[in-house]
Amino acid sequence: MDLSDLTRVKLVLFNAFVRGRNLVAEVPGEKPRFVVLTLSGGFSARHSKRDWFSFPPELGAKQPSLEAFAKLVSQLCEAEFLAGVVLRFEALQLDLSTTFALREQLLRLQRAGKDVTVYATQFSVGTYYLASAANRIIMPESAELGVYGFALETVFMKDALARFGIEFEKLAIKEYKNAGDNFARSSMSDAQREHYDALLQSFETTLLTAIATQRATVTGQPIRPEDVKTWIDTGVSSAEQAKRLGMIDDVLYEDEFLTDAHKPVNAAQRFLKRHPYDSAERVAVISLLGTIVTGKSRRSGLPIPIISTQAGSETLMAAFRQAEEDESTRAIVFYVDSGGGSALASDLIWREVQRIKRKKPVVAVMGQYAASGGYYVLTHAQHIIAAPTTLTGSIGVLVGKFVQEQFNQKYGFQADVVQRGELARIYSSHKAFSEHERDKVTQFISEVYDRFTARVADGRNLSQTRVDELGRGRVYSGADAYELGLVDELGDIELGIMRARELAGLPEHSPVWNVPAPNKYVLPEASDPTTLLRSLQGLLQERALLLHDALITVRH
Repeated sequence: MDLSDLTRVKLVLFNAFVRGRNLVAEVPGEKPRFVVLTLSGGFSARHSKRDWFSFPPELGAKQPSLEAFAKLVSQLCEAEFLAGVVLRFEALQLDLSTTFALREQLLRLQRAGKDVTVYATQFSVGTYYLASAANRIIMPESAELGVYGFALETVFMKDALARFGIEFEKLAIKEYKNAGDNFARSSMSDAQREHYDALLQSFETTLLTAIATQRATVTGQPIRPEDVKTWIDTGVSSAEQAKRLGMIDDVLYEDEFLTDAHKPVNAAQRFLKRHPYDSAERVAVISLLGTIVTGKSRRSGLPIPIISTQAGSETLMAAFRQAEEDESTRAIVFYVDSGGGSALASDLIWREVQRIKRKKPVVAVMGQYAASGGYYVLTHAQHIIAAPTTLTGSIGVLVGKFVQEQFNQKYGFQADVVQRGELARIYSSHKAFSEHERDKVTQFISEVYDRFTARVADGRNLSQTRVDELGRGRVYSGADAYELGLVDELGDIELGIMRARELAGLPEHSPVWNVPAPNKYVLPEASDPTTLLRSLQGLLQERALLLHDALITVRH
C-alpha cells in the first residue's frame, strides 16, 4: 500500500467517524444557547502532536493553537442552536500577528450571527484590539487597563562590552541593517530610529482604525481613530472611565451577567458537527520557526530569541520534499515566523520553494516575523500573505565578529599563530579586520546583497533597482509591505490555506496536514556552560547573516 492509498484509507475512516459523530449530535438533549470559552496564555500557529519520547519530554499543558481554535470557531458558527459566545481573557500573552489571527476568528463568529461578548479583568493595547472585535466588552469595577500604546525597545551593549575589553566589528549592507547594532553601538542610529518610527506609525494606524471602526459599529456612536488615540494617550485608568468614553460597554462582575443559560463550551461539544472531507487530495502546511541555520533544526533551554529555536535548512528541505513526493498533496502553505539567520541556509530553503512551486502551488504566510532571511525564503511563493502587524522586509546583509584584543591584553592572554594564506585569520576574534580584510568582507556581502535583491526582484516581479530602494535593511510592517508590493494580501494562515485550495482547484473541505519538521534538543540543562556555545554553533560558522534585529522588543 503506497502513501496515497494509505491517505485514502484514512479519509474513509475519518469521514465514517465524522458522520457517526454528526448522527450523535442529532440525538435530543439540552443544547446551550450561550457558551463560555477561556482564552489564556499564548497560541502556536499549528497543532503539534505531543512527543513523549523527546528530550526533554514534553510534559505539562500543551499550548493551544490557532489551528484548533479556528476549527472550533467553524463548528460554533454553524451551530444553529447557538446564540452567542462569551470569551474570558485570562493572562493572554500574544504577539500582534497572533492577536490579528484571533481577532479574525471573533469577526467570523459575528458574521455568522453569533453575539460575541468579551469579559476581561486586564487589557493591554494588544488584547484590547482583540476585544474590540466583540459585540460587547465587559470589565469588573476593579479592572486594570494598561492600554498605553506601543514602543520598540532595544538594549545596547557596546559600552558594557568595552569594560571587559571586547568590541564588536560589524559590516552591513545597507544603512538600515541594524542587526548587531546592539553590540556595535551605544544608541540607535538615525536610520534605525527612522524606520522604527515608521513601524510604530503603521502599527498604530492599523489598530486605531480597526478599533474605531468596530466600536463605532457596536455603539452606534461616531468613534474615530483620533478618539481611540486620545483614550490611549490619556491612559484610561478605571473601568467606569472606560465605559463613559465608549471603550467598553458594561462594568460588571462575572456573576452579574453570566446566567444559567451560559454553559462551558464543553457542554456544547456533543452537539457540534464537523464537515466530512470531500476530497482525498490535500494541502500540506510546512512551518519554519526561529532563526535559520544550516543543518538540522534544533532547540535549546535558553530563553534567548536567537537560539531558543533554530530552523535547519536540512530539516526544512526534507519537509518540502516529503510534501512534494506525497501524491495526495496538491498545494503547500509555507508558514514562516523567523527573523532570518544564515544567508546560505536561507538560499537552500529558497531553492526548494522555487523548484517545487513549478509542480505544486506554494502559498507563503508570515507570522510575527518574516524578515531578512525569513523574507528571502518565501520570495518565490505564488502568493504571499502577511498580518498587518507582521515585521518583514529587512532586505540586507551583515557580517560581524567580536574582537577581544583588549580583553587579551587586560587579562594576560596571548594569541600566537603560524599562518598560510593572507586571509586565514580574517574571522579570528583575536584581531580586528585589516583594511584588506575589510575590503574583502565588503565585496563578499555586496555579492550576497545583490543575490538577495535579485531573488526578490524575480519573485515579486520588480526591478532590482526598485528592490534596492525598498531594501537597504529597512524593516516594514505587513500593512506597509502590502502597499509596496512585497506581499500580495493581508490575512492569516487560515486565509493562506483557503488560497492554496483555490490555486490547486481543491474543494472547500479538503484535508490539511502538518508536515513534521522536528527539532533536536541541544543540551538538557541551560546551566551547562557549553550550552550557549553549542546553541550558537550553527550561526557562528556562518559568514553572512540575513538577520533581523533579534533583540528588539515590541511593547504593547
